[in-house]
Amino acid sequence: MRVKIKTTNFELTPAIDDLTAKKLLEPVERLIKKTDDKSDVIFDIELARTTKHHQKGLIWRAEAQLDLPGLKSVLRAEAMAGSLREAIDIVRGEILGEIKKYKEKTRVQG
Repeated sequence: MRVKIKTTNFELTPAIDDLTAKKLLEPVERLIKKTDDKSDVIFDIELARTTKHHQKGLIWRAEAQLDLPGLKSVLRAEAMAGSLREAIDIVRGEILGEIKKYKEKTRVQG
């Protein structure tokens, strides 16, 4: 699996990198590990601070896109929240739900 993490309007620190790996990468890898290992899975993560001058409100955004083999479109999740941790948690729930739907469809078809 190829993983790309992009940040906008802030620096990616080791703590944020660890948080992203623990909250997003590990659960996604667990769910898709039984997918064909020879295929190339691309996982794009974007973390952003939507504004530089606001201090509170929905200023953090997280987005995850997963390109799985045999799928014409990508699985996508996006969330905005008051903290980066909240946004990552929301995206994790959404992307895991999308993966489960994908797996259910392939199980029914196959």
